[in-house]
Amino acid sequence: MLGILKAMRTTLGHLPQRKITVQYPEQREQLPERSRGLFRVVIDPATDDPRCRACTLCETNCPVQVIRVNYESKYALPAVNEARLGRERTESQPTPDLTLLAPVVDHYRETGTGMMAVLQHTQEIYGYLPRLALQEISLETGVSLSQVYGVVSFYNQFRLSPVGRFVITVCHGTACHVAGAPLITEAFSGELGIEVGKTTSDRLFTLQTVSCVGACALAPVVRVGDDETHGRMTPDRARALVNDLKHRAEVDR
Repeated sequence: MLGILKAMRTTLGHLPQRKITVQYPEQREQLPERSRGLFRVVIDPATDDPRCRACTLCETNCPVQVIRVNYESKYALPAVNEARLGRERTESQPTPDLTLLAPVVDHYRETGTGMMAVLQHTQEIYGYLPRLALQEISLETGVSLSQVYGVVSFYNQFRLSPVGRFVITVCHGTACHVAGAPLITEAFSGELGIEVGKTTSDRLFTLQTVSCVGACALAPVVRVGDDETHGRMTPDRARALVNDLKHRAEVDR
């Protein structure tokens, strides 16, 4: 009881006193460099002012969940015309003869073979998988086009674009890589003027790489097509091989 009375006396003694408010100056601590790496700004093309790039890191890491990022863009961007893009992709490829697919579809209906077999037979016919052929397979088998494309895009053995007459495959397995396969691929790329996975404009050469061809004793190994193997390859021999294949194509004309 005595303590309560002392506290009340102290409080009443402070009431007549003038209140003094201390104004502390604003301080902004400099963030260390490691804490500034996640924040980036972009320049608004309309006003030339810097603005947040809306990476949503602030919203994700807000401890009290009070930050909400507006995902709506203030720029009037046109919607992507998927139908037009699909037509352009189809028109950019040669029109395949869909009548050649009839035996493949009939075999599918008679034996119930899987989609892998259908796609493999289709690629054997055309050399690749044309978009129109995939659409025809989807219509004839009842499998949606997205599911067919999912199978095609999952396996490296399937091709969605035409390949050249000579498909040059450079092995990049462990033995071939150690023996200089990257230099050989670079030599082919420089001589043909294309990157790996591309085809020359004259549809004569296609350059690709694989993980192994099963001929480690001949490393580094290069294959042309499915039945021509060249072992102990070097960059100079790679360039010479391209010239030999060009000469072979001219002779066959």
